[in-house]
Amino acid sequence: MSAIGPRIPSQWQGLTVYLPTLHGKGPALSEVLTPAMGITRVEEVAVDTDRLGTFCGAVDRPNGPLFALDAKIQAAKALLPGGRVFMASEGSFRPHPTVPLQMINIEWLRWADLETGFECTVQSTTTLMQNHERRVERMDQLDAALAPYRLPEHAVMVGLPGAAGVMVKGLTTREQIAEAVSRILAEHPAAELRSELRAHLNPTRMRHIQRAAMRLANRLRTACPSCATAGFGEPLPRPGLPCAACGFPTSVSSGKAWQCTSCKHVKHNKVSGKADPAFCPMCNR
Repeated sequence: MSAIGPRIPSQWQGLTVYLPTLHGKGPALSEVLTPAMGITRVEEVAVDTDRLGTFCGAVDRPNGPLFALDAKIQAAKALLPGGRVFMASEGSFRPHPTVPLQMINIEWLRWADLETGFECTVQSTTTLMQNHERRVERMDQLDAALAPYRLPEHAVMVGLPGAAGVMVKGLTTREQIAEAVSRILAEHPAAELRSELRAHLNPTRMRHIQRAAMRLANRLRTACPSCATAGFGEPLPRPGLPCAACGFPTSVSSGKAWQCTSCKHVKHNKVSGKADPAFCPMCNR
C-alpha cells in the first residue's frame, strides 16, 4: 500500500533507533527499517513493558495502546537521555468490530524524533494469527488440543480456564505442556491452553509487526502534498457511508483517508454505494 504524496529521502539516515522491549523485536524491525530508512539499526532498550499490560491478563491495559506507546518511549528516554530517535511497539487481540466470532490482531508502531518533536504512529490490522484457546479435562485429550499450536516455533501458556494471569508461560514442547497440564488436572477439573502472544514466542505476530514497520517506513518516506512534512499516509477507514434505507451516515467506511501529521491535510478517497441498514444508528434506535 502506498500513500498519496511525493516520495522523499529518509531524514534519519545513519541514526540508531531505540526500541523499549524485552520481547526480541529489535532484529525483526531492523530487518525492515535499516534498508528502508537508512538507519544503522534498531537497538533494544531493556524496559519492562509488561508492567503496562500483559496478554495473559495479569496486568490490565486500562489506558489503551496509544498511552502505552507513549509510556514505553518515555521509559526508554529515561534510560537513554541522550537518545534522539525512539520507537515503540504495541499489540492487541480483540473481537472484529463487524464480523461475529472473528478475532483481529492490531499492531501499532510509533516513531518519535525527540530532537525535532516529529512523531508518527501507524496501525496494521490482520485476521491471520496464531491465537488459540483449548480446554483439556483429561490427559488423553492433550494431543488433539495441541493440534493448532504449531510447536515449537509458537509457544503455549497453560493455566486454569478463565483465570486471568494464572499461567505457566513460554512452553514450546509437548513434554513441558503435558507436565503443566498434569499438575493442574491433579487439583482442578480442567486446564486451558492458550497461545503465547508475546512477539518473540509468536512468529506469526512478529511477521505482522514487520508488516506494520513497512507501513511506517512508507509513511516516513512520503511528504504531505500541502506542507511537505514527512509522514503523510496511513489510509484509515472514514465512517459515514449513507444508509440504503434512510440515507443517514452509518459506521460503514465511506472510503480511505490519508492525513498529514503536521498540518492535518486530508486526502479522502470516497466510495460510492449505500450501507446495509443494520449498521445505521437511525434505523436501529
